Amino acid sequence: MAEPDSISEQHSRQAEQFYRKPSQARGVAKFDKILDAAHHLIDKQPEREISLYDVAEEAGVATGSVYHFFPNIEGIYIALVERYDRKFAEIIRATEPEQGVNWQQLLVRHTEASRQYINEHRPALMLIIGPLRTWQSRQVDTIGDAAIARAMADNYNQYLVLPESPAAEVILHHAIRMLEGFWELSFQQHGFVTDEMSAETNRAMIAYLRLYWPEYLPIRQVQEKI
Repeated sequence: MAEPDSISEQHSRQAEQFYRKPSQARGVAKFDKILDAAHHLIDKQPEREISLYDVAEEAGVATGSVYHFFPNIEGIYIALVERYDRKFAEIIRATEPEQGVNWQQLLVRHTEASRQYINEHRPALMLIIGPLRTWQSRQVDTIGDAAIARAMADNYNQYLVLPESPAAEVILHHAIRMLEGFWELSFQQHGFVTDEMSAETNRAMIAYLRLYWPEYLPIRQVQEKI
């Protein structure tokens, strides 16, 4: 599994293929404004095909400004997928157990917080597990999933002593791909990730991780947050 630096490098290499990444603060602000506009357009009219012109109009910027960063709408979609994956990693890193420490309970908190976010942000549903997903965005999402798996491993390591082998981020990455498969099916059938499918997803992920982790992992002795 890639280390954090190499995950970041993979993201950068992917970005170079699909869009121009800003380096100055002013460019970053405009770049984010364009992504916000695309997000809003998908949210308002998820079934409608949008163009770079539509995004420019929504963002209130010149069409040339959009073309400066993105050669086509696919580049915007890919940048949005990267943004959503970063948000999932942030959600995971901020997760704390309510009482005691149990890896199964912590996993459910990870997945439920992520499910709440994706259900509340339809563009994320559309781009990650829905009809706007493409082969290129899947490749980018795979790198994002690796970063999310690392965030999960780091979060577990705050409270529990994880087995050294296999590497936690490797099997957690596999578990995340299982999650996406279940969630994609739920989206196809219901248009969102249902409570029932979420419960089934958690059962599948826990059953898979139990192949490698014991029912109870040692609790770290120093726990200031609990």
